[in-house]
Amino acid sequence: MDIYLVLICVVLGYLIGSFSIARLITHIAAPEKELGKVEVPDRNTGGTIQLKTVGATTASMILGPKIGGLIGILDILKGAIPALVVRLFFPDQLYFLLTGIAVVIGHVWPIYYRFRGGGGLSPALGTLLVLDPLGTLVSVILAFLIGLFLLKEISFMVMGGPILFIFWIAIRTGNWFYIVSSIVLNIILFVAVIPDVAVHLRARKAGKTDLTTSMDSIPMGQMMKKMMKKMGMKTDKEE
Repeated sequence: MDIYLVLICVVLGYLIGSFSIARLITHIAAPEKELGKVEVPDRNTGGTIQLKTVGATTASMILGPKIGGLIGILDILKGAIPALVVRLFFPDQLYFLLTGIAVVIGHVWPIYYRFRGGGGLSPALGTLLVLDPLGTLVSVILAFLIGLFLLKEISFMVMGGPILFIFWIAIRTGNWFYIVSSIVLNIILFVAVIPDVAVHLRARKAGKTDLTTSMDSIPMGQMMKKMMKKMGMKTDKEE
């Protein structure tokens, strides 16, 4: 690979990723709100948990799940479009993955906002969609089912897709650069969400919350819960 093209892709990807769609939309829709100080209520303890990340989830707490979902989709496109453009220009090269990884890093640690950004899941999924669309969809759906029925853990339901994708791409292609890139994306996501996930896991371990309460605490969980109800399914607290 050309080192100059690598640098261009990485720098541009990072700068694109650093642009916060959640902050922009919140500033337009609710300029009086501060996105960096969003708190999630804990129904059992009566207290609150302040989210450390700033992205679609935090924006949903202010603007509602529909706009939060729209921000999530736009963040997916923020990861997918730059990677896709680079792949179209260099179809036989791996620059697109470097671009996608840089976008995710920028999303998580944006230079424009003192390096405080979102969890990175949406742009990471956008990058993986460019790499293997079918594998990404299968991994996300399988993570949802495993997290719901086997682990009963909202964290895996939300974050398990990129983890399972590693096994998919390894079995399907055996391409070491694809495998390593997928692992790197997971490491970035893991580091980014440690503060928020740790709070939920400690609460679950202490018996202060359960699957239902965890799902109620984040917009993606609320959407999953609605899907479960439409399918006639119940969470552990409702059974």
